[in-house]
Amino acid sequence: MKISFLFFLTLCFTNLLFSQDDDALDPLKSWELAEATWEEKAHFEGKFRVWSPGDFQEKIDSIDTPLGKMVYHTLYLAPTSEKAENEVYMISYVDYPEGALPKDSTDLLNALFDETQEAALESVRGEMMFSQDGFIQTFPYRYWRIDYLNGRGSIRTKAIIADQRFYTVQTVTRREYGMNTSTDRFIDSFTVFKQ
Repeated sequence: MKISFLFFLTLCFTNLLFSQDDDALDPLKSWELAEATWEEKAHFEGKFRVWSPGDFQEKIDSIDTPLGKMVYHTLYLAPTSEKAENEVYMISYVDYPEGALPKDSTDLLNALFDETQEAALESVRGEMMFSQDGFIQTFPYRYWRIDYLNGRGSIRTKAIIADQRFYTVQTVTRREYGMNTSTDRFIDSFTVFKQ
């Protein structure tokens, strides 16, 4: 059950990593801190809340899989400011058929995280910088960072399994901004509505 499609939009934004000039960005003057209006966004269909520096665009695709037709929802924000720390903020989610992701099957859930992480790594031909497991609310997650484009780009991803729904919360940035406050604020603020 590879989920490489979830990372398709990440590849589409690869060229954005080169849109900024080579001058170092002062984080205190970044678009996210100096200009953006951070607001909590509630997405009722997706059953989540997140703090975001702007409004999302949404893309919905259906894909035939061995489990049947699955509908992938991708919400993304691509700041146009040259002073943005992150090139892309993105949340994706897909619902699996009932019973496909049993809570008590940690081996199956870990296998899904492993396959998703490996597909992400392969899709950008990157290098894994860190990976850790944990829980958000009562839901298991895996959080990782991949540097790619010969070390020029960085993607941070938190994948979460909430009942039969699989989420990914991501930012894409230049490597020198791989660890930034805006990414932390975005990813750490993500919560799932009570089921």
